[in-house]
Amino acid sequence: MINVKELDPRVKLTWCLFLILTALVSQSMVQNGVLLFCIVVIEIMTQKSLQRLKVPAILLLLVGSQILIINLLFGRAGTLLFSWGFLSIYSGFISAAIMGFLRISVISLGAIQFACNTDATDIAQMLIKWHVPYRYAMLVPITARFFPVMVNEYKSICDSHSVRGVPCDTVMEHIKNLPAAMLPLIYRALRISNDASLSIELRGYGRYDTRSFNKPIEMSTFEGIAILLIIIAYISLLLYTVFL
Repeated sequence: MINVKELDPRVKLTWCLFLILTALVSQSMVQNGVLLFCIVVIEIMTQKSLQRLKVPAILLLLVGSQILIINLLFGRAGTLLFSWGFLSIYSGFISAAIMGFLRISVISLGAIQFACNTDATDIAQMLIKWHVPYRYAMLVPITARFFPVMVNEYKSICDSHSVRGVPCDTVMEHIKNLPAAMLPLIYRALRISNDASLSIELRGYGRYDTRSFNKPIEMSTFEGIAILLIIIAYISLLLYTVFL
């Protein structure tokens, strides 16, 4: 199994931007389909399964159905097939919906893959390499570690509600009980933020201009060549799209 997490974050960011920008620029369903296929292949090669993309895929299918309905009602591509009152259906609504679905899928899954395969500390080091002051760059790992804490706090609140006789088992029950859970969740978030800020201040955060790391990132020659090849591939696709 390929360990993508060991790659330099700049390589993974370049690949993610390549996927996003190509999906936005390309007007071909084949090209976007190839990009989506590459994402799936990389996921299989690195994780040996598609389990991590299961929930995003379900959400994308829901979004895709909305895109289809919007293009059916408001799309004006192709020839007119049916017209009744304000409703006009054109022949190109299916192709436009598929194109929009492929674009959103490539952008979403590419960003998810980058976020899952890149450590937040590596992103901070990448920003520091780009001369971003570490007191700002370190906000990325701080934020990344804050969300799991809040998820656990939300589960604790739901458990407290369950003990008091409020059902919190299904998705609809969670949505119904969300207003009652928001106030204690905000209170716990403010308390955790205050504790975190005091801890950071007591450790001398921001006192020095530089910061050391247990595992600093270094780009190898192979990774530099990979970035160069990705940039060349994007420029080639851009020229092909513009002039052909």
